[in-house]
Formats: sequence, structure tokens, C-alpha cells
Amino acid sequence: MPVAGIIAEYNPFHNGHLYQIKAVKEAMPDTPIVVAMSGNFLQRGEPACLDKWTRAKLALQNGADLVVEMPVSACVQPADRFAFNGVQILASLGVSDLFFGAEHAEYDFAKFARLVKEAHGEFKTYNESYAATFQKAVTEKIGHPVDSPNDLLGLAYAKANLNLGEPLKLHPIQRKQAGYHDLILKKGTIASASAIRSHYAKGERATLTQYLPQESAQALRTQKLLYWDDFFPYLKYKLLASSPEELQNIYGMAEGIEYRLKDQLERAKPTVTFDEWLKAVKTKRFTYTRLSRLACAILLNLTPKEVAEYNEQPYLRILGFDQAGQEVLRQAKKTSTCELIAKVSQDDKNKAYRVDYRAGKIYQLQNMFEQDLKRAPIRIFS
Repeated sequence: MPVAGIIAEYNPFHNGHLYQIKAVKEAMPDTPIVVAMSGNFLQRGEPACLDKWTRAKLALQNGADLVVEMPVSACVQPADRFAFNGVQILASLGVSDLFFGAEHAEYDFAKFARLVKEAHGEFKTYNESYAATFQKAVTEKIGHPVDSPNDLLGLAYAKANLNLGEPLKLHPIQRKQAGYHDLILKKGTIASASAIRSHYAKGERATLTQYLPQESAQALRTQKLLYWDDFFPYLKYKLLASSPEELQNIYGMAEGIEYRLKDQLERAKPTVTFDEWLKAVKTKRFTYTRLSRLACAILLNLTPKEVAEYNEQPYLRILGFDQAGQEVLRQAKKTSTCELIAKVSQDDKNKAYRVDYRAGKIYQLQNMFEQDLKRAPIRIFS
């Protein structure tokens, strides 16, 4: 049977996400929708504002049929790797069609993927990032830049799909009203997740209701949104207590950046914020996003070995489903190449799932709710 898929973060779930789900239902009526969603730490290297269970429930209440967690090792990654893992997870669940937002939905992303399949950034000099050099290669191959955030991710999905043998049909959806990085609440009912988080942090919460489904608005009234500064004290301790040699064992550490990470923290005032420290560390080679992902890896003590283990044997956590989603799972259990984890056992937390269990416990330091043990998938049946 056809199955629609979305790769998402829902940080938090807002009207733009609801618009996307409605567009999927319009394009493929009566087709189950599977969401591969980042867990408590996200692709750009930041903690989720609401925990994975809350965000999964919001997705299910607003039209998703099955929500699964993309493991930490799969999602705290550069766009190409994140996209590959997301496409792989959806394909393993029997998804046939991938829907994603794009600033230019008219682009033929599958064609672009074939054009840039062999494109790589030069990355030989120390005065620019890999992302910048790769963008130059993409522009040369395609004939124009593909540099808007969602277009770039769409291209990454298309490349991943191509590399996996094109198991999914691609369906770009035109992004409406708000840009990915917009921090302004524009007229209408759609705002970016960045703008919603920014205004919430400023205490301007009453203005957010029009941009959120009812269930999300309720979640923002009853739960505290989390930001990097909530976890920064733990990161500072880890950096100050670790030697440069110990930090070299963290996934993504390269080019001696561990010395700069420590040095800028030791020079900083005790009141330094995460963003202030990140700006002090930044270089032309290390973008904010790359450094933020690295900070996340340090906080979670993520090692290259653990990421390699996930790559060798992918798995996913089932967060919730309805009746249609249950049928997708029933079929997937027969054919999936990914291990499907419904409940985390003592064995899981010490073996395959240990990175995500550790991440959940660290997130729980601020969230205060158990994230894994004794948590069963959410079931929403009519």
C-alpha cells in the first residue's frame, strides 16, 4: 500500500507543520502518514524545546498516523547525513512517498541530485567552511545556487534517495509565509519555529496562539520550553573538567578545535551565555551550526564508535501511532532493515539504545520527566 512520509523536528509543532500534513492528505487521501522525528536533540545541534513524547503526541493529534524517533546518532549530523538516515528509516518502514517543505517547490530535486551526485567541496584552505565550498560546487553543476535552508535539505533528501536506489517518490511542498530563520511574527497564521521560540523566550507568549494548533498552544502554556542555556552549565563542566586529549575522543572533533573550545570558555565571564561563547569560538572553518552540533556531542559524550555502530545497525524508537499507523508497523515488522524498539529494556539501555538513553537522562535533568524506561508508545484510537 502507498505510505506517505515526513522527516521532521516539530520544534514546536505549529500551523506550518499542520499545513504540510493537510497538503499530504490532499495529495494522497486515506494514505497513512509516517513521521521520522528527531528526539530530544536536533539536527542543528540544540536541545528540543519540548520533549519527544510531547511533540509526537502533538503530531498524532494533528494528522500523523505513526511517529518514530530518529536516534541521536542519526540526527545530530550535517544535512546530508541527517537526510540519508531519515530517508533510510522511512524506506525501512515501507514509506513510498516523501513530502518536504521547500522555498522553491518547482525545483526538480531528483534531477538536481543526479547533477551533483559527484560534487564535493574542495575544502583545502582554511579560510572557508565545507558548506561554502560545497555550495560553490552545487552552483557550478546546476547553474544557479540552491542555498535556502529547506531547498538545501530537499536536495539532501533527493541525494540520499538516489544513493539508496530511489525507494521514495519526492513531493516538494511550497513553504508558506515564514522563512526558516525568520524571527518576526508576520501577519497571518504561520510563523517559523525560530520566531515562536524567540518570542516565547522574551515572555511574549500571548501573541503565539494564532500560529499554533490548539494542542500546541496548550503545551506552551503548561510546559517550560528548553533552550541551550538550560544545558550550558553541564557543557561548561564537561569542557572544564576534560583535557584536550579526552575531548579528542568526541564525535566530530577535528583540527585542534578542542583547544579553542576550552580556551574561550576559560577566558569568558562566569555569566557567559551559550550563544556568546559560540560566537567567541567561531572561525571561518567552523560555522555556528557545526560548533553547535559539536557542543551537543560533547554534552552527550558521543563517540565516533557509537555513531559507527548505529551506521552498521540502524534502529528506531516507536513513539506513537493510531490504527492506520499500527497497520504500517505490522507490515514493517516483517520487512524492516532497522530494528524497531517499542519499549526500552534494561538490556537496550546498556547496548544498542545506550546513546539515546543517555541523551534522555541528560534532557531529563531539565525536563524532569522520564524519557525512556517504562515509557510505552502513545496510542490514539477513535
